[in-house]
Amino acid sequence: MTSQVQPPPQRSPGMSAAENRAPAAGDPAVRDRALLRIGAVTAVLGIVLEVVMEMLHPSKADPNDSVAAFREYAAHSNTWTAVHIGQFFAALCVMIALVALARSAGRQPGLPSALALLGGITAVMVATVFAVQMAVDGVALKAAFDAWAGASGVQKTVAFQIADEVRWLEKGLGGFFQMLNGVTLIALGLCLALGRRYPRWLGLVGVVAGVGFLAGGVSTAHTGFSGQAGTILLAPTVLAAVFLISAAVAMWRRSSRAG
Repeated sequence: MTSQVQPPPQRSPGMSAAENRAPAAGDPAVRDRALLRIGAVTAVLGIVLEVVMEMLHPSKADPNDSVAAFREYAAHSNTWTAVHIGQFFAALCVMIALVALARSAGRQPGLPSALALLGGITAVMVATVFAVQMAVDGVALKAAFDAWAGASGVQKTVAFQIADEVRWLEKGLGGFFQMLNGVTLIALGLCLALGRRYPRWLGLVGVVAGVGFLAGGVSTAHTGFSGQAGTILLAPTVLAAVFLISAAVAMWRRSSRAG
């Protein structure tokens, strides 16, 4: 029998052997390709959905003025729960994106891997706390301010006190949600800044946004939905959007290289 000699694989001009090598089936980049694309899509979807829900959420009254806020909320009672369900899914999409980012960024040795694991765990905690907050805000608070709006006399006073207590429960959950969000962004930001898989400037943006959310969460826990807390949270909210969009682009590009 005559053995047939296979010709050597052709290399594309100007590319090294490592660049010409097709990723193996067990390559982490190939295994993470689907997750990276899910993360990239859910990051953008979460931001868009949150913007839409924020536009639908009544927000003319001072959120720390319970009487004015409850009157405004009662006027939008029909859509109140639906808006908060939408906000929950928006946050869930964002947390899925952060878990995907943590999974990908954690595939490197040393401290970046540990920070990615920490960020992934706290991202799951953020989604959990926010789910409870939306249940309190979108369901329990609605029942409370509806009861207050329909009561009269002494019953109205009692109903307001109950609704205000539910409101403060929401404020407490909001503060801890923001603090956990800050810890998540700091952990993932440091992971990216110290690692080599993603742009380091992206990690620095995440760290700065995380510090801002941490400070804003502490302020919310002490003062509620005050103007002070809102001012502190404004800049990190913008930076977090920049971080998420940039991370989505980076994850999509990495998934394309894996393909």
